[in-house]
Amino acid sequence: MVDIEQMVRPHLRKVAVYAGVDPSEELARQAGIRPDQVIRLNANENPFGAPKEIMQALSSVQLHLYPDPQQRKLRASLSEYTGQPVECLMAGAGGDEIIDLLMRLFLEPGDHVLDCDPTFGMYSFCARIAAAEVVSVPRGESWEVDVDAIRRAVTPRTKIVFLASPNNPTGNALPEQDALRLLDTGMVVAVDETYYEFSGKSLAHLAGDHENLVVIRSFSKWAGTAGLRIGYMIGSEKLVRHLMDIKQPYNISVAAEAAATAAISHRAPLLDRAKLLVEQRKRLERAVRTMKGVTYFPSEGNFLLCRFSRLTARDAYQGLARQGIFVRYFSHPRLQDALRMSAGTPEQTDRLIEALRKVVQG
Repeated sequence: MVDIEQMVRPHLRKVAVYAGVDPSEELARQAGIRPDQVIRLNANENPFGAPKEIMQALSSVQLHLYPDPQQRKLRASLSEYTGQPVECLMAGAGGDEIIDLLMRLFLEPGDHVLDCDPTFGMYSFCARIAAAEVVSVPRGESWEVDVDAIRRAVTPRTKIVFLASPNNPTGNALPEQDALRLLDTGMVVAVDETYYEFSGKSLAHLAGDHENLVVIRSFSKWAGTAGLRIGYMIGSEKLVRHLMDIKQPYNISVAAEAAATAAISHRAPLLDRAKLLVEQRKRLERAVRTMKGVTYFPSEGNFLLCRFSRLTARDAYQGLARQGIFVRYFSHPRLQDALRMSAGTPEQTDRLIEALRKVVQG
């Protein structure tokens, strides 16, 4: 008998997996409620969904044809949206594929990837899959990046540092001066701007002068297309050329391409929705300030990280779940007393504030 386990690459035989969110049906089963009673505030999804313009674009997609491997139409649309040259843009199946492709391009087994935790778990997950060593450089008490500690951690084997801005789940943005000090080290600095449309802050203007800067963005949050998996990157022409060479030829589905180009063409109402979600986050902030036993960290995304002092985060999570509201719970040691809550519709915000008051008041 063949032992398939022995054929698996050693570093992949037992992998610390990325914990994604469960579908609504499973959340409902766990809470003992109906699926239509579930309010998903656990994945930073856009609760408004995709607008009619995107749905109309999807209805005319020719599903029997392969997509353009050079992404010509999509890259031209991205160039119009970002103001970046077409040659400095590439789309991926969500920001996750861009992260994975960067690992494939730069890493040899045993190379180092710097991870400033707590942060988005896909960075360390993809690094482990690539047989790299994840070197953790913890964030400060206010979740700021410790630039001096990162610079001290750089070795000849250090290839990439990933920095989300705003950071997920803490919500704080990366200051430009910090990015410049890290770019000076010569390693690849990948700045994940998935929540750019909510923060309005970007470091993309630095890409023209720094070949080692990569800016990653997504349509999942602001355009309401998380299920289609569409993201993109901004980088030097040389870097984009290498990534285009190694990506799968048809990595962007025709449906994702149609949705992304429609979102850019009809971005004004989508950006208005992004502003509305920021206002809902601010509503939640104002409400939390009136509650005892819960505080929050300032955020520039469409989410809020709240810390509990009178009960555990697990108890708070379960208390909200019993009321049909699901938020994000973390196992990270520095987040065991915290929950991340996505901004919802005005009605969902009403429900969340009411439920949260019940939970913290006991």
